[in-house]
Amino acid sequence: MSISKSFNKQNGVTYVYEVTENYWDKEKKRPKTKRKLIGKIDPETNEIVPTSRKRKPAHHGDGEDYRMLYESAITDSAKKEESLLKFKGELETALTDEQTRLAEIERKVLEMKKNIDRLLRMVKNYD
Repeated sequence: MSISKSFNKQNGVTYVYEVTENYWDKEKKRPKTKRKLIGKIDPETNEIVPTSRKRKPAHHGDGEDYRMLYESAITDSAKKEESLLKFKGELETALTDEQTRLAEIERKVLEMKKNIDRLLRMVKNYD
């Protein structure tokens, strides 16, 4: 077994592998290598930093685990639905308040428009 390095141009990281087997690929007619990732090289210290492996999800053998997961999911779903309903109520209240405020502004604008029209008629009659 030997060690090989491979530089990734896209992210600028050098990875270190343990070569477990070299063999000839008859289909592609070229040599191939079986290798296992050890880690990557730290550019500052030039040391090998082990990389973490991706883990497979745990296998749940009995139905109890699934039942607990299902019940937990139902509970979480109910809590989220309750939060959404509360948020919806808050939004509806805020929307109603905003509509009331806009209606008051619209009333004041119409009143101002009437006053402006009245003043313009007075100015016209004055001439």
